[in-house]
Amino acid sequence: MDAGHDDDLSFEAADTEEPAPPAITISTTLERTAPLEYYLVQSGMDRNEARAWSNLYRTIASSRYLAKGQPFTVYKDPETGETRGIKYDVDTNISITEAHLGNGVLKVNAAPIQYMVHPIKLTFAVRDNFRAAAAANGIPRPIVESLEDAFSGKHDLSRLSPGSSVKLIYQEKVSRDGTYTLIGEVEAAQIRFGSRTMNAFAFSDEHGRQHLYDEQGRALGPQFLRFPLNFKYISSGFTFHRYHPILHEYRPHVGVDLAADYGTPVKAVADGKVESAGWGGELGNCVRIAHQNGMVSIYGHMEKIAPNVKANDYVRVGQLIGYVGSTGLSTGPHLHFALEKEGAYVNPLTQTLGENHQVSPRMQALFNNIKQRYQVALASLPDLGSHFVASGDRKPPISPFADMYHVTLGHPSLHHHSHRSILRAAESSEGAL
Repeated sequence: MDAGHDDDLSFEAADTEEPAPPAITISTTLERTAPLEYYLVQSGMDRNEARAWSNLYRTIASSRYLAKGQPFTVYKDPETGETRGIKYDVDTNISITEAHLGNGVLKVNAAPIQYMVHPIKLTFAVRDNFRAAAAANGIPRPIVESLEDAFSGKHDLSRLSPGSSVKLIYQEKVSRDGTYTLIGEVEAAQIRFGSRTMNAFAFSDEHGRQHLYDEQGRALGPQFLRFPLNFKYISSGFTFHRYHPILHEYRPHVGVDLAADYGTPVKAVADGKVESAGWGGELGNCVRIAHQNGMVSIYGHMEKIAPNVKANDYVRVGQLIGYVGSTGLSTGPHLHFALEKEGAYVNPLTQTLGENHQVSPRMQALFNNIKQRYQVALASLPDLGSHFVASGDRKPPISPFADMYHVTLGHPSLHHHSHRSILRAAESSEGAL
């Protein structure tokens, strides 16, 4: 464990004549999954006291266990060595703190981990292929895949010709304490090849669902997913006459069963509004989502539903809604996936959702304003591409300038902060992958 003083620790305490001295922090990354009580005893706490801390922790975390690989901090009194508090990050979203307030009083609290959003702004040229150029310039894989999906209907990025130029702005989210760095969303992109230019601009619709759009406000990329998860095989198809393995009777099976491992992520197949999210009888943990054209998608037998998916919430295509399980009338882990069209079940293997997204007329003015701001930001980046390839200069120097980038979009669902941009002007080198 790493020990040090934590001047920012601000646990509540009883009134005293003088403020307590800063706590000593002992921080570590957990090497095994074990109950909180185990780690408190390891830190020197009496077993009975550790049990009291663990029991209170369980009331808010629904478990006594701390997971391997997660950060864990103990705050100690510098004079007595007694534990003042603990901090444990459940994941990259939620942190739990527990503190001793004096006189045997304990308090536990769960709070979201706060992040600062850094816009990363860069440009690069394609020498051999798009993926190699992106890797050579340190573009995270999720961003690369987002660009490939967005432009898939316009041009296959794996077929970009040498000398093509890519300008890109995407988000990097850093926790306020610097512990976590997460990759955010693509904000804007411009790709030039030959005589063509393709643009993408992030915009959130009136329901807070963000997509990438072209200059005319037409959504880019797939409008719906063929399947809501990566599955192994179809264990049962759509039929009106199927023998039920648990009820031992013939009855309709108005969906398809997609076999997958426990915990496999399940995603919304299209934009929509959650009709229900909870226990669905025979379907166990189940989510129903209403879409355009009278379509409803149904996801059953899930192990658990994502915490941010609730009735009347709006979700977007590809959003995580839950995890594969075997709840309800189920003989093993799989997802029951079904589609309704105007109240009648249809075969998910043959039916398409027919989604067609574009910026609504009442949001067009706001979209145009945001698009213009992104265009200005992209225009500030240097133009790279064919002239580097033509000159044979395979490794142009790093751009000598880095500016202050700040976009005030005035849109409630997009959060931007003023930070120094990372601006790189580099062509990909050979053997990047």
